[in-house]
Amino acid sequence: MASKEKQKRIVSNTAYTIGGALLMNGVLQIVVYPLLNRKMGSDQLGELLYLMGLVAILCPSVGQALNTSRLVVRRDYEVKNGDYNVLLLLFGGIGTAVTLFVAGDSMVSLPVIFWTAALLMTTIFRYYGDVEYRLNLNYKKYFYYYCVLTGGYIAGFGLYFLTKNWFLVFLTGEAAALVYLAATGTVFRGFFDRSKWFTQAFQRGGFLVFSYLITNFTLNIDRLALEHMVGHLAVTQYYVTSLIGKTLVLLVAPVNTIIISYLTRKQERMDKKQFLLFTGIGTGVSLVFFLGAQIGTPVFVKLFYGDLYESVRGMITVVNLSQILGVLSAYLFIVVLTFTEEKWQLILQIIHLAVIAVLVLIFTEKSGIMGFAAAVLIANVVRVAAVILLGLWKAGSAPEQQKK
Repeated sequence: MASKEKQKRIVSNTAYTIGGALLMNGVLQIVVYPLLNRKMGSDQLGELLYLMGLVAILCPSVGQALNTSRLVVRRDYEVKNGDYNVLLLLFGGIGTAVTLFVAGDSMVSLPVIFWTAALLMTTIFRYYGDVEYRLNLNYKKYFYYYCVLTGGYIAGFGLYFLTKNWFLVFLTGEAAALVYLAATGTVFRGFFDRSKWFTQAFQRGGFLVFSYLITNFTLNIDRLALEHMVGHLAVTQYYVTSLIGKTLVLLVAPVNTIIISYLTRKQERMDKKQFLLFTGIGTGVSLVFFLGAQIGTPVFVKLFYGDLYESVRGMITVVNLSQILGVLSAYLFIVVLTFTEEKWQLILQIIHLAVIAVLVLIFTEKSGIMGFAAAVLIANVVRVAAVILLGLWKAGSAPEQQKK
């Protein structure tokens, strides 16, 4: 009975997690961004997406990394709220300063600098904030947290109509979520009250921040490279073409949580036959995702970005395939991490970043947005192959070999 109840809780918590993510991103992708495209035009939207790409790199890299770190570190040390609040200010402040510098020409005035900095810091705290509900396993409130966030985005869009300031769309949502957190949670109480374990929190949290930065930079390299190498419009074109594939990433994290929960309960190590079985399952599901993306992407672009359809139709297959391979590699990483060390994920992430950076520079320079799409596809093929080879190498190895 206890086992069945635990399984029900896992399914329920997964549903709340997926539901919150899909609700937030559904409103953003079906309501907010298409309406902004109509009001601003595809070229201006590209500038917005470029800045939001910087947000998507920095904010989860700091907020989610420290969120995850706190969940792990609490098993070994009695950390306090202030340990992580100070780290949020430290890593967030440094990251914001670097991001403003990287944004360069986009920081056209003091108001833009102010709004960008405010959005970055607020979003960092929002990404960290849901640790409140993960610590307490209260995923119903986790879902409500994202409902409030989504409602804030909608309210912020109303403010955009009044002020023409698009920053308010996102800031209103982030601020609303933090207000809800302040009313229902405790992670920001005793804001600067640190424990004697602050150094350990700093070291372990900093390692995760670095690892997340590599991952999120790779995921959002399209906005950065295309902005600087092609232009605003190319950012919008690639974004809308890749959106269906990227949305599928939302389904991977909760599924990966279930995979880890199941695989780490078993004492024995996974052998090569079992690893190939999981690889086959992942490949099969990815194929279904790819076919779904192939059907859904043209429909989505025609409905919400009709003015862009003719300019992007030729790269839909290449972009969808590269996105689905990215989803498959994330899944395979989790499977491999259940029987090998975390260092391998960081090593392969660094290699993947180096490969994609070199290919993007060469291919985009020669062939523009189509060259960029081809570069990402090749890099993701290499990444999937590398993870599979690592899994075959490590699966079924002797314990002393697996520790190396």
